[in-house]
Amino acid sequence: MLYVWAGYPKTGLNAGGLQHAIEQVEELGLLVHDNFIQYRKEGEFIVTGKGEECIGPLKYRMSDLCYRDGIEMAWFPDNWSFGNGLTVHKVTANWETKVVIHGTDLTVQDLLNQGEVVDFSKLKLQQTHNLTEGWEKYEARWRPGTCPHKTHIVQLTWLVTPYTLPAFAEQRLEELIERPGATLKDQDRYEQKHFSVARPWDGRPAVGQGVPAMGRA
Repeated sequence: MLYVWAGYPKTGLNAGGLQHAIEQVEELGLLVHDNFIQYRKEGEFIVTGKGEECIGPLKYRMSDLCYRDGIEMAWFPDNWSFGNGLTVHKVTANWETKVVIHGTDLTVQDLLNQGEVVDFSKLKLQQTHNLTEGWEKYEARWRPGTCPHKTHIVQLTWLVTPYTLPAFAEQRLEELIERPGATLKDQDRYEQKHFSVARPWDGRPAVGQGVPAMGRA
């Protein structure tokens, strides 16, 4: 079973720390760590040195907060792999703009490239969104009307278990990951290595021309 939650864990636990909380400290359940098992958007696979085989459809649950933000399974591109175990994932999407001649999609350089004499005193310019092919594909992944029209970061936390978690475990995971102010039990059982600070957006452009940069935290 794949569980997808919105955001970086509010408790400050990194992937290793959250795994420690689930399996050791609070004993909420077990995660799938077998590298032969891979959860992908297309289903659950067994991967060996002789090849791979799909053994069933993807079974998953996404949190209410994910749905509220406009992130559903369609948000993940085709052939997406969730792997196994636990992942804290980050996507940075760069909102690009360009300056065009008012009422057209032409830039000043486009006009100059036509070889005509340009009277700049008569030009009216405006800044618009540079709708690249990369951005079009990215926006199409969101539920209509929910994709942020600005440079932004999306963080998700997901984990893979061999079975459906009981209701109390799901509720506790929601607290640990999505609810500000949640407290940890048995805090003396955690070490500094179990915590990380989610890096805030620094205002610098993302990599690529309108194509989101993806990575795992």
